Amino acid sequence: MKLIQRVMLSIYLSVSVWPVFANDNLSYVTPVSVEQLVAEGFNGVILDVRTVEEFSESHVPDAVNVPHDLLSSHLATLGRTDTPLLVYCRSGRRAQIAMEQLHALGYTRLYHLSGDMQAWQAHQQQ
Repeated sequence: MKLIQRVMLSIYLSVSVWPVFANDNLSYVTPVSVEQLVAEGFNGVILDVRTVEEFSESHVPDAVNVPHDLLSSHLATLGRTDTPLLVYCRSGRRAQIAMEQLHALGYTRLYHLSGDMQAWQAHQQQ
């Protein structure tokens, strides 16, 4: 039984993480690094792809909210395709989808908040 669970976990991780690491333009950024970027005047867009309701409850400072399912109709909000975009959601799934869409649209400087909003909130409580 444990062997089956390990195999299933390995398959899940391979499938869910592979697209991010398959492209050199996608990088992870820790919550501490985000604080440093914001303090130093990050010249990109911090993109929260959660729902409007989730965003209104809490968000990373200076973040712009564009729900992942509305992304293609709000591209002007994001700037040029060489604009650095730091993307996050609640746990990672929507951010991953958004980053894949953005990459397909030609965005070249994509960063993913490691651990997403859950990690950000945990970091803020420390």
